[in-house]
Amino acid sequence: MVSKLDMVAKKYADGKFQSAIDAFAEIKHLAPLEAARAFATVAQCHYRLGQLDAAADYFVKASQASSSHKQQLQFCELAFELHRKAGSILKGLDTAERLLSLKPRHQGAALFQRHHQFDFLMLDRLKKSNEIALAGITAGDEFFLSCELPFNNIHWCGDERINAKILGQGKSGFSRAVRAARRKQAHEFGEKIRIGYVSSDFSSAHATMILLQGVIDLHNKEMFDVTLYCYTDDALTARDDGFRKRVVRIVSIGNLTDQEAYDLIRKDQIDILVDLKGHTKDARVDLINLGLAPVQVAWLGFPGSGTGIDCDYIIGDPIVTPDSSTPYYHEKFCRLPESYQPNDNIHRSLPPPARRQDLFLPEDKVVFASFNNIKKISPETFSAWVRILTAVPESILWILCRDEVARRNFLHLMVQEGIAESRIIFADPAGYDMHIARLQAADIALDTFPCCGHTTTSDCLWAGLPTISVKGSNFSSRVSESLLAALGLPELVAEDVDGYVALAIELAKDRTRLGETRRKLATNRFTKPLFDTERFTRHLEKAYEIMVQRAKAGLEPDHLNVPPLPTRPIPFR
Repeated sequence: MVSKLDMVAKKYADGKFQSAIDAFAEIKHLAPLEAARAFATVAQCHYRLGQLDAAADYFVKASQASSSHKQQLQFCELAFELHRKAGSILKGLDTAERLLSLKPRHQGAALFQRHHQFDFLMLDRLKKSNEIALAGITAGDEFFLSCELPFNNIHWCGDERINAKILGQGKSGFSRAVRAARRKQAHEFGEKIRIGYVSSDFSSAHATMILLQGVIDLHNKEMFDVTLYCYTDDALTARDDGFRKRVVRIVSIGNLTDQEAYDLIRKDQIDILVDLKGHTKDARVDLINLGLAPVQVAWLGFPGSGTGIDCDYIIGDPIVTPDSSTPYYHEKFCRLPESYQPNDNIHRSLPPPARRQDLFLPEDKVVFASFNNIKKISPETFSAWVRILTAVPESILWILCRDEVARRNFLHLMVQEGIAESRIIFADPAGYDMHIARLQAADIALDTFPCCGHTTTSDCLWAGLPTISVKGSNFSSRVSESLLAALGLPELVAEDVDGYVALAIELAKDRTRLGETRRKLATNRFTKPLFDTERFTRHLEKAYEIMVQRAKAGLEPDHLNVPPLPTRPIPFR
């Protein structure tokens, strides 16, 4: 007599995959020795039907049911790959954890885990994972080095010595010989300096262009020819509200191979190539490393050294790139005098404040806000916030977080620490005008660390929202300090985490002091350098002039400090 399990196997062998799945559903009991084979057969049926997620789930069951370590590993690897292909990140994380328990040095699972643990505020798991990663990287273990990406690393590690070890996309890197050949390649400088910006973010809807579009508009057209080498996707391009139409020259390289793009850019005889991506998503590291111009510059996209990316300079300022950081960069520092970050006072809207009642915020409580990407909420930041909320019981934390799993995880951890769920209010993403309007309804923005706010911090300051930060130890942790200094508010930068907690508590409890801080911030927006787009542009152009002068003279790149222009009233438009 044919058993039900044999019937499942036969239907699978006959290519009747759905019938096999239906027949399996009728089986009420599986003997232990049969379970692994049965689950694997059903997994194959789902796979043959294109049902990758279900197939992965059954391969997990097969792995759990098997008594053979070899089979457990094989089935778990299949499940992991299928979860990845299906885009099931949460299931993939669980499968990766099981896979690592079976094979602790499984590179694919470890890399996936390190990358996606930042997405869901799994702070307990993240804390343990960070500690293990730090120990491995510090020991020089190639496995742990290979499982870390530069952009992830700066979200949890403020140690420049560690950051400099992470190669990421630039793993193949570039040689000194290749760099020297690029600089010596025949090049004819013209009367104007030809600047080429390379990015996938050329849309007014992207954070980079919210900062940069005013500078692009204000470049001195008598001295500079500017080209944007663009591989922005259609969806982001469609959200642009006019920036792209104002640009004199945009050249699309999105459909070109690296070699084709190289040939095109080299033909344009660009003097200075500015990479706006670094180690961020969609970066074209291999293209940059082909050598596109006699001078190549890293700026704005990645807050740190582009390890393995052939750029001569990185644009910084005295705070984000101090002398003490030079050992950890292969680039030379080009320090602008006030802040490395451009800000647009031409197109950046400043709408009236939104009303708390329209935002479902309490009128009678202190509203702490965090609108940074949740990837930046480190376990250490979370602990500091708990201390602040505990000390200021008549307060709430208003946090930007769209993911439901991350929200649940965050609430669970807060409740564990004695903070009521009702004191956490989540915000969804909003259009830029609405975002700036709603920021004005909060009392105090709480920065994250070690990776602080960048565009988010300048948005808060533009909206008149005081932002409390911590003095950092690498580029990505020093940006808020740079912005606050350029706005004349260095007192909002604490020396350490204890000082950060104390400052937040003091401002929350002293409404007079908080009001004075807000008034000072509102005034300084229009008098201090941070939001003076024209002043910033002239400083940047001076930097470009110095770079070209050195290249023309046959001099190697060297550290540059751009002198500040005389102060003057800010020309808001």
